[in-house]
Amino acid sequence: MSESRRGPDRLAVALLILLPTLLFGDVILGLANFAARDLTRYYYPTKQIYRSIVAGGEFPLWNRYFHGGQPLAANPEHAIFYPFTWLVMLPSYDLGYRAHILVHIYVALLGMYALLRSMQARAPAALFGAISWGLGGTLLSCINLLPILFCAAWLPLTCLYARRFLREGRRRDFALGSLFLGVQCLAGEPTTLLQTGLLIGMYALYRSREAAGQTARNLGAAAAVVLGGVAVGAVQLLAAADHAADSARARPFAFDVVESWSMPWGKLLELMYPNVLGHVQIAGDIRYWGGNLYAPMGAPFLYSIYPGLAVGALIAAGVARRSRGSIFTVLTISLSVILALGSHTPLLRLLYESGPASHIRYPEKFILIGLFAGTVFASRVLSRLLEGNEGLRRAAAGFAAATSVVAAAALLSVQGWWQSFFGLEGTGEVMAIVRTDWALAVFRGLILCVLFMTLRPARSWMAAAFLYVCLDLLPVVHELNPRMPSPFFTERPPAVDALLPNHTDYRVFHLADWQVGDRIGLDHPAKDARHWIARNGLFPMTGAGWGIQTVLERDYDETALLPTVDLTDSMWEVRESGRPDWMLPFGAMSNAWYLAIPRGQAPPNEMLARPVEFLEGKHHPRYYFAEKIVSIRGREDFVSRLSREAFPDRVAFIPAPEFTPGSGTVVSAIETANTATLEVATTGRSFLVMSVTPHKYWRVTIDGAAVEPVVTNVGYQGVMVEAGLHQVKMSYRNDVIVAGGVASVLAVVALLAIALVPARKRVAVA
Repeated sequence: MSESRRGPDRLAVALLILLPTLLFGDVILGLANFAARDLTRYYYPTKQIYRSIVAGGEFPLWNRYFHGGQPLAANPEHAIFYPFTWLVMLPSYDLGYRAHILVHIYVALLGMYALLRSMQARAPAALFGAISWGLGGTLLSCINLLPILFCAAWLPLTCLYARRFLREGRRRDFALGSLFLGVQCLAGEPTTLLQTGLLIGMYALYRSREAAGQTARNLGAAAAVVLGGVAVGAVQLLAAADHAADSARARPFAFDVVESWSMPWGKLLELMYPNVLGHVQIAGDIRYWGGNLYAPMGAPFLYSIYPGLAVGALIAAGVARRSRGSIFTVLTISLSVILALGSHTPLLRLLYESGPASHIRYPEKFILIGLFAGTVFASRVLSRLLEGNEGLRRAAAGFAAATSVVAAAALLSVQGWWQSFFGLEGTGEVMAIVRTDWALAVFRGLILCVLFMTLRPARSWMAAAFLYVCLDLLPVVHELNPRMPSPFFTERPPAVDALLPNHTDYRVFHLADWQVGDRIGLDHPAKDARHWIARNGLFPMTGAGWGIQTVLERDYDETALLPTVDLTDSMWEVRESGRPDWMLPFGAMSNAWYLAIPRGQAPPNEMLARPVEFLEGKHHPRYYFAEKIVSIRGREDFVSRLSREAFPDRVAFIPAPEFTPGSGTVVSAIETANTATLEVATTGRSFLVMSVTPHKYWRVTIDGAAVEPVVTNVGYQGVMVEAGLHQVKMSYRNDVIVAGGVASVLAVVALLAIALVPARKRVAVA
């Protein structure tokens, strides 16, 4: 390629690097950090757990901080095997954490640009598509949904090489397509992986339409890429599937869980009008009047799906003029929308009752591939516009003008229809926001119409178009990703110092989270109160960042092991039985020294600083010898006995015959991430209770001899110990991860060899 032809690409790449650097400069410099939703409550502290385990010289197989213990590496929510997760091991955790998020914005931008250029889109059109995808509402809404972000960022590069392999059959493209899909698999977000596979398969079928008799070949090529990617991601996918069979995911979700965050029909208007349903935050305040469309959730799963008005206009123009690729785009968008609508169509109920949808939550996720395919199509349409296609230009300008007309009509009648449609009474402040949004929509459409009508492939027009796209998207970008100042994450919350310093010896039962959850923050008059209250109240899982272990907490990601699910279900059933001190036996079984409860009535400033009271109770040990053995037939029997009878704190409910245990003492207990070594002394046949969640990969030995632990108190485990001095050792090892790791390494080596070793040139035979 000549220097003159490289120039536009160099400029485009420079702009794609510069834009996110400017947009997220405060995060890059460490002045602030992303704080929306799961970032504060889950991802920031859980990555610290991973870091501390690795720094301690162990592999992060087991997580002692949640639910009395649960698998860590096997749970794809933690993305332990995903390479960019390893950035959190940088000397500065906060820097590594910020980097491991932001790098994906650059990957998405540059990957989309490369994909579009490989499809012969002009450099300005490819730049437009890259910005619309990488800085559009959908991808940036995933910043607070890290597993989806990790997968979606690599989608353009996966599609680039999978598409080239389907078209040209070169083995290097097969290898690179499989490797990039493998990176997605290592991130392990199942819904995004499913959509990636659907997109590749649909393109294979589409290619077959263009070339008769190639269906089997194309589907075979697509399957080869998918299988190669699965092989690369085997270490995570096998472990995740194995973990799912042992966790809450093994049981079908109730339909109301599956339908949670089904995308309402009204959300589709967001493709043209970014704030038609409201603002997820304005200067720290929530102004989302479309929450009633998401009942009972009250808020969208994806904060925005706005790709920029130009994307919608170009899609409409391309479809109206039957531009090349319009059939594939319409089919992909239609499938994506139907799946995303979830319970708003009969399809989800049919899929749920037949089985496939009974283990998948949040249908709104499925809008991803529709918007991806639409953005690619829009960029190619723009490329044809730049080549002088007058029909497309007029159609795009007409659509832009139509959005202005609709916005003007809405602006003139907003007082009536807005209140009626959303069932709310608009305050003066809210109505002012609504009017401003519609006024901006009028100008947005008019300016875009003028740009299309005056389209000229000249530098001045390109600069104006680039400026328009930036001004259209960037205000939405900042709103989608609220930040908190860096000290919010790095400075120690006062509540940590109020607890005993030997954090590893005890757990906290955070009843406040069950009782009020985020409501306590949403009802507070201060801006950003929900973030400060979660932090200062050490709500699960935030306390893990400061070494605080919680137990009997809510299972936010539905990945807790089944014994934990049974234990928490049992706890609430005992409470519903009317037992007034229902939490005491569960706290005793669970090594809970503190009970966290809401403060109740308090001045706003005090509530913000100290939203939770940590009540210190008995110092129940994590490992103890049972004073009483109670035989139970199952969980229902466990609930029945606890509802009717009183038992000593050191009781053991086991599915085995009762006996009178001898006394015993735990002389010492040394824990690491994946092991526990106990020195014990007993006077007779005793039963040692270990308040650690049972799992098939725990190995327990007594003086080096393997013993089979017994499920104890429904959610924990225990072993019989004979009289004398003994060493009891617990060790956790997941053999599936070992086998999957070997498969992944072999697949990566093989694919790299295919990609890097040049093919032999065929020598013609005379």
